Amino acid sequence: MKARIILTIAFTFFINAAAFSGVLIVNGLTHTYEGSSGDRVRGEIILQNTSNIDQLVTFDLSEAIFSCSEFRKFTKDMSHERSSLTWFEGNLGDKVLAPNERFVYRFSINIPEDANLKGSYWNMVMIQVEKPMQQQQSNAVALNSKMQYAVGVMTNVNNIEELDLTFTSIDFLPEAGLPSKNLSVNLENKNLFVEDVKLLLEIYDATGTKIMEKNTIRNLIFPGFCQEFILDLTSLAKGNYQCMLIADSREEYVGANINLNIE
Repeated sequence: MKARIILTIAFTFFINAAAFSGVLIVNGLTHTYEGSSGDRVRGEIILQNTSNIDQLVTFDLSEAIFSCSEFRKFTKDMSHERSSLTWFEGNLGDKVLAPNERFVYRFSINIPEDANLKGSYWNMVMIQVEKPMQQQQSNAVALNSKMQYAVGVMTNVNNIEELDLTFTSIDFLPEAGLPSKNLSVNLENKNLFVEDVKLLLEIYDATGTKIMEKNTIRNLIFPGFCQEFILDLTSLAKGNYQCMLIADSREEYVGANINLNIE
């Protein structure tokens, strides 16, 4: 089944201790927009100072660089062909948030007047929160605590394409001296739009009876890049199995038949 929907895309970031900063991003770390060539798209990031002291917040821009062979990298030293950083318009000055203050950071994405633009474009808004923490130290030095959020701003420009995912490898992960039951599946995204992909593995025994289903959480695959998914099959008994592996994004599907031999 095919359906055109507005992509709801969630970046996974390195921030998992947000509450320690005293400032929360109320409306999430991902902001996804739809637009056409020449459009001006407006957005906002809502911050809340949950502490009882002033908090200094600074704003900056960064690129997010993706690769099939390396971890994602945030940088200002290089760019990429799907960057929307130059489209971004917003105040990059500092802001002091008073105790319990709620602040709305407003910005716009100005999509160029270029009819050839098509696909997903993205940049990062880096938000750093600095909170003075006076601590008793033997040398009586006061320490500063800082927290940084990476907020993804993604813009899908012009009409979305049909799904174009390819399974590039399906194999068990190596384990030292032991048969592995962790199945590694790599997918490559060959179209111009970011895909939010979930895998389903249906497992059948020798009689053709389905005995198990395994699902993954959804994960992003950026245009032209790959993503690895891991399926834990430790509960599957030894034997040979026929399986259907299905990748789902936007209610469009790509499937592959595979044979599994569990030792």
